[in-house]
Amino acid sequence: MGFQKIARGSVVTFVALQMLLAAQLSTMAQAEMLSTGEVISRYETYANRDFLLNELDKQEVRDELIAMGVDPKEAETRLKALSNEEIASVLTQMENETAGGNGVVGALLTVFIILLVTDLLCLTKVFPFTRCAGR
Repeated sequence: MGFQKIARGSVVTFVALQMLLAAQLSTMAQAEMLSTGEVISRYETYANRDFLLNELDKQEVRDELIAMGVDPKEAETRLKALSNEEIASVLTQMENETAGGNGVVGALLTVFIILLVTDLLCLTKVFPFTRCAGR
């Protein structure tokens, strides 16, 4: 009887310690301060990668890859393996090389502003909604 009492007490103590340790380890959290810029950059890289993967899903992109002799599945695998810096570089190249991109819009906006200013200075009369500043 004495041995059973000691064994039962040992088992109860061992189980209680195990539960205590499990509870302690499961509630441990690691906290660190993150700046807003760090958080935004983390999520931005995920969004950039998702954007490129979505671009690969478009049929015209897949057709162009096949025409160039590239397997779309291999391109997707390689895209997933790119680092964050490489993804940013690819996106920068895409923005700079867009056909008829922001360069045309910028040029049109510049011409509009120049004509508007010359109308306001009474040098031209292009827009009917302007009045000369001298009158």
